[in-house]
Amino acid sequence: MTALDILFAVVGLMLAAAALYLLVPAVAALFYRERERHTSGDTDVVVLVPAHDEEETVAHCVSSLKAQAYPSEKCEIVVIADNCSDDTAGVAARAGAEVMVRVEPDARGKGRALRWAIERLLAGERPPDAVVVVDADSTPDPGFLTAIVSRFEEGAEAVQGESLLLDDGSPEQALRGAAFLLVNRARPTGRSVLGLASGLAGNGMLFGVRLLAEHPWTAFSSTEDVEYGLTLRAAGIKPVFARGAIVWSPAAPHGRAAEAQQLRWEGGKFHLARTQVPKLLGQAFRKRRPDLLDAAVELAVPPLGYLTLAAGSVTAAGAALVWLDGLALWALAPAALALGAVPVYVVVGLVAARAPSSAYRALAHAPALVARKALKAHRLLRFRPDSWVRTERR
Repeated sequence: MTALDILFAVVGLMLAAAALYLLVPAVAALFYRERERHTSGDTDVVVLVPAHDEEETVAHCVSSLKAQAYPSEKCEIVVIADNCSDDTAGVAARAGAEVMVRVEPDARGKGRALRWAIERLLAGERPPDAVVVVDADSTPDPGFLTAIVSRFEEGAEAVQGESLLLDDGSPEQALRGAAFLLVNRARPTGRSVLGLASGLAGNGMLFGVRLLAEHPWTAFSSTEDVEYGLTLRAAGIKPVFARGAIVWSPAAPHGRAAEAQQLRWEGGKFHLARTQVPKLLGQAFRKRRPDLLDAAVELAVPPLGYLTLAAGSVTAAGAALVWLDGLALWALAPAALALGAVPVYVVVGLVAARAPSSAYRALAHAPALVARKALKAHRLLRFRPDSWVRTERR
């Protein structure tokens, strides 16, 4: 046994652990059984719609919210016209929403807009029972509010619905849609079956006002949803997943916009992993809290593309060394296991998510996506987590 054998084995074991951490909830999701959920209709809800220069999309979002099956007298739609340079406020008002206009050009971003609006809601004469957050370019299913409020009425203080991607028929869009199904349906479904907390996805979230009063919104990075979710997990609050509470979002209009959006998500998570994983691990062991250990591991596991890239690179390098008699075969096994677990996770996850056939066909484009990630991975190191850039719309 050489030092190189040990190094390859340790790195491979870390990659295999990450891959299995993804695979186990996907398998658990296969055992999910849907049940019909009902709501009393007595919960007063305010739907906050953060909107920056969304005059072309906000009316459709408001219309879809007004068409909800949830009792309209118990639901108020409030659009936050945040530092807009267009007629977002006017369009939203004409569509039937209440409008809060925020003009703070030196404090931009969705997180700051949410903090500003939530403070004003809580300070009002009759604050609601719960606040729901929906992005301005989204289209909630008619049963979205009923499904997400039902989990709140069952006792959950924080609830995450399904944030999925609309299909425009292109292979690239189908691949992104498959990724959303894995991350925002299959994975949280499996974690729910296992009794674990759901992550927050930024769109289609619900928070009780008591929770917001006790834990004010303090997340202002490019991944404000993940950041606030960590705040709640540290406070012992477990967000739950509401399968069937679906909000649909359009894909970025072209590859450049999609890459910019992906960089914001992955760069923000990479920053949180660097800064928060050590803290979470320390708290988990000091306070003997397995839930914080789970939060740390969840944050530390890289996005699937980078995990595939790492497992493939280590396996290829190890195989070359084995062929040259420079590495023991057993030391290569963990990395090979990680690489093999990735496609199993993808297929099992898509089955559990009841993905359309287009999602499976789109997997043929996955190797090209991984190759592009390899060429642009250096951008993660230069990413500024406090930066905010609006994703281009169609």
